[in-house]
Amino acid sequence: MLLYGHYDSPFVRRVAVVLNLYVMPFERQPISVFTEFDEVLRVNPLGTMPVLELDSGDRLVDSRAILDYLHESVQFDRSLVPKEQPQRRVVLQTEVVALGLIEKTVDYRTETVRKAASARDDVWIARRATQITSALAWLEARKPDPWLCGDHMTVADVTTAIAITNLREKLPAMMDEAKFPQLARLCDGCEILPAFRAAAYSRAEAALTPGAYEG
Repeated sequence: MLLYGHYDSPFVRRVAVVLNLYVMPFERQPISVFTEFDEVLRVNPLGTMPVLELDSGDRLVDSRAILDYLHESVQFDRSLVPKEQPQRRVVLQTEVVALGLIEKTVDYRTETVRKAASARDDVWIARRATQITSALAWLEARKPDPWLCGDHMTVADVTTAIAITNLREKLPAMMDEAKFPQLARLCDGCEILPAFRAAAYSRAEAALTPGAYEG
């Protein structure tokens, strides 16, 4: 399999980490939606990353759709998403909040970094800041010890850890580690695992397109 995208993108990273956790070998093609947009459109008509090209040549787009395919490709006892309710619902809802945290972080930086100062909407910025803080508080209230949804890692933990790393790198002032200590510990515990380290956040790739996200 071939994964397209940069490792400063939390969307790309969460696909890569899940591939690693499932021990699914893949190669990666670093590509930027900002500096290589025409090439991105060649592999994804939406012009976003990540894209996962299967051995069959088929391409999957959007991290949610890609992860759905990966979860279904492993035996149920290895899946990062429980098969039975209510555990399945709890994991997926927690993942939604963590993914929303990533998306609001992207929105905030788009407004504050990529737009000229004269074009920025202070009301929009304040709203996104509130959403980021609210999502952090909700996740912290789940009291991960060490995991968010039970006694083993799920996709909710993967996405939350990557969301926290992303926030630390992109908006460090918003990640108050004294206020959200259990999220900080969850992130630290995940990021030292081999599956995460093999797809570590890349400051070098981030520097290629300052302020950008793969989407």
